[in-house]
Amino acid sequence: MVKIKSPNPNYNGNSASLQFVNGEAETDNKWLVEWFKNKGYTVEESKESKKKNPGKTESKKPEGKKDE
Repeated sequence: MVKIKSPNPNYNGNSASLQFVNGEAETDNKWLVEWFKNKGYTVEESKESKKKNPGKTESKKPEGKKDE
């Protein structure tokens, strides 16, 4: 998850589909992250979002099946 910080730390409202509370919002949307960076917002990536392929799993062959 990426934390977006508004230039106004007291901002409470909706910007580009994100709900800001006390100047902060979170998203996993890479396009929005880049958009906010280009608009001068501070972007902080958490350690979890830096993991390699966090949601990807390797496909396994069903047990009992042999390659043909």
